[in-house]
Amino acid sequence: MTDDKKDDEVAESQKLSPRDKKEIKEGLCVNCALVSIMFTILLMVAMVL
Repeated sequence: MTDDKKDDEVAESQKLSPRDKKEIKEGLCVNCALVSIMFTILLMVAMVL
């Protein structure tokens, strides 16, 4: 990765407002919850079989 791209990413991340950052974190939490629910269901199915 070139320094120009890295600088662009830093500048882009600094443009995010606190509200945007919070929404991104909440979105990640939702994804983690969905993955854990799916994993739990798969474990239950595996135990039955």
